[in-house]
Amino acid sequence: MATHLFPVLLWRDASGGVTGLLAGDYRNASACGGTAQEVLKQLGEALAWRAEHESWSIDPELLEPQLREVKVDVRAQYKDESGRRLIPSPETVTLRVPCVTGKAENGLPVCEVPVLELRFHFHNEAQLKELVRHYVKDHLTGMTPADLALKLPPRGAWLDQVSVREVAGSTRQVLMREREDMRVLFTVADPLLHDRGQGSAAYGRDAQVATVLRKLTTERAHVLLVGEPGCGKSTIIADAARRMARLTRDDEGDPSMRTWRCWRGSGARMIAGMKYLGQWEERCEEFIQKLSEIEGVFCAENLLELLRVGGAEANDSVGAFLLPFLQRRELRMIAEASPAEVDACRRLMPGLLDVFQIVHVPAFGDSEARGVLDRVAHACATSGRLEFTPGSVALVYRLFRRFQPYAAFPGPASAFVRKLAENAGRRPPDSRRVSTDDVLALFIQQTGLPELLLRDELPLPLEEVRESLAAQIIGQPSAVDAAARVITSIKAGMTDPARPQGVLLFCGPTGVGKTALAKAMSDFCFGSGTEKERLVRLDMSEYGGWGAAHRLLHAPDGDAASWIQKLRLQPFSVLLFDEIEKAAAEVYDVLLGLLDEGRLTDRFGRVTDFRSAIIVMTSNLGATTRGAMGFGADSTPPEFEGAVKKFFRPEFFNRLDAVVTFDPLAQAHMRKIALKELHDLSRREGLAASGLTLNWSEDLLAALVRDGYDHRFGARPLQRALERLVVTPLAKWRLKNTAVRDAALAIGLENGATTIRTR
Repeated sequence: MATHLFPVLLWRDASGGVTGLLAGDYRNASACGGTAQEVLKQLGEALAWRAEHESWSIDPELLEPQLREVKVDVRAQYKDESGRRLIPSPETVTLRVPCVTGKAENGLPVCEVPVLELRFHFHNEAQLKELVRHYVKDHLTGMTPADLALKLPPRGAWLDQVSVREVAGSTRQVLMREREDMRVLFTVADPLLHDRGQGSAAYGRDAQVATVLRKLTTERAHVLLVGEPGCGKSTIIADAARRMARLTRDDEGDPSMRTWRCWRGSGARMIAGMKYLGQWEERCEEFIQKLSEIEGVFCAENLLELLRVGGAEANDSVGAFLLPFLQRRELRMIAEASPAEVDACRRLMPGLLDVFQIVHVPAFGDSEARGVLDRVAHACATSGRLEFTPGSVALVYRLFRRFQPYAAFPGPASAFVRKLAENAGRRPPDSRRVSTDDVLALFIQQTGLPELLLRDELPLPLEEVRESLAAQIIGQPSAVDAAARVITSIKAGMTDPARPQGVLLFCGPTGVGKTALAKAMSDFCFGSGTEKERLVRLDMSEYGGWGAAHRLLHAPDGDAASWIQKLRLQPFSVLLFDEIEKAAAEVYDVLLGLLDEGRLTDRFGRVTDFRSAIIVMTSNLGATTRGAMGFGADSTPPEFEGAVKKFFRPEFFNRLDAVVTFDPLAQAHMRKIALKELHDLSRREGLAASGLTLNWSEDLLAALVRDGYDHRFGARPLQRALERLVVTPLAKWRLKNTAVRDAALAIGLENGATTIRTR
């Protein structure tokens, strides 16, 4: 019987005892005791139980372990009175972070920070320390001193190991005896029933599970599950596989292979590492042959993906190669796809769909969805020995239904409930409960929506939103009012769930705050989560000329453009199309569906949803008329909306919620803008980290107002004047006076030159 060694990170705790954490372990198993021997004994007993009951999970995930210590300088952060802005602490804290390095099973170098549950691969030994600093700082970003104190790593840690011996006759032992023959299966796929992410039951899908089970066992057919992403297709497949394993009789082949009949993989894994012509085809044939020997079923993660990899066209793809084997029943397969992906498959290769029997997975109704979430929460509470307080699960349903109405249940919502349970499971046993505050905190973290928009009991007067935006956007009361109305509509739940949260066209001269207002809306609506930057900006002057629509939607490698991928990962964002009038006419046709239904479908049938986003477009249309420069007013103000109607086709114009007009800036606004820029400059990290504050003279302010004025370019020249008169001299002074801390700096002008003095 094989014996495996697991690395254990040990350290002395404050009570004088020893704490141990299993490195290279996906469950982060830990133990405490009076001595190191007691800790190792506890962890050994836990691993022995796994070897007997979960034999597939006892492979060490970290080979040849070594202990290293990396110094990481981190800075705590405080929240200001508004709770929206983070202010860095003037002092840094040096942490000595224990890291365990080694090799993964595939031979790649890997590094773990067990006390922070961090794990990453690296290639260059010389960059390891810098990578550790990067990941640790990223993990601790935004933490207050109290939060940071709970994350302090132990001092004087050391590395030991615990051994575990496999149980004779286990399924794993049977497989290990044939490991060389089974290697192709493990290379291309993973055994479905031993996948750590497939442990939940298909609540509310008994009919679909029974149908899939009948088609797989009695009819021995190929099955395709069709439903919207998140409706539970993968869970149905896993549940059907579990039932199929229980129904298999001992005389049907090798009984130890019952739970190893279903193998989940993808086309990308089929071709991974294959460089030469015919290599991946040979691997596929070996995979099919071995799977047939054990009467296995290939569970494809995505049917459309099989047609996208392997060749330039669908006829050269992995799916095309597998089709003859499917038709001859040499390969049995079950796959999943969305309705849009089914349509794409039908266009690319109709014959592939003909071999499948389709099982439709409908969306849940309201009562069914709530019932499924209750069952998921109950299962998490039972297994994790924790509690969901009354109203917490109902709040999860309400938040997802209101702010992500397009997301199919139970997928994202049930994953959210499991994440809540996982977070609560890390707490002390007497405080393992999930409250409504926990639900809101995690939803804010993931979406960036502020608590004001999520809590119905908290009022959000229109005037309060106006004041918040007007503090950042000077001299544009009508534009600020239009943006504030959009935000209050989101708060009141009055936006159309079938469209984006808002579609606005900002029109006005250059340099008057159009882009700045989009950024302010992004910060107000989505700036409360861990990811602060929620503005996705596209310069539409780059999408003119031939092929503009293709360049807008696709990356050079044929995949979705980077901005689409960003919105897929984080749909709660402000999408800014800057200078929209400079785009090619074909781009407007592409955007019609996005502006109207909030959906964008690529040629492979993949849908990107924009119904949680705010769409903002900027334009200078009408700004070239007399009196429409960046400063000053004229008796004949420009007619922006008329210029917009004249330029865009009616079907495009009618999809706009509002045309927001920006006025030329008056001379009186310049002083306020300059003061705002100086205040923003004083909060930059280079000054705040050293405790330096700025004071400026009236002469300097007057020079900024004078040099930053240009009637053609609005407030844009102010940035250049600020850089020349303040930023550059301040940077030079800071480099010469690095020892100066916690001081006030007085900046002024003498004979046209900037002077800096300490007080």
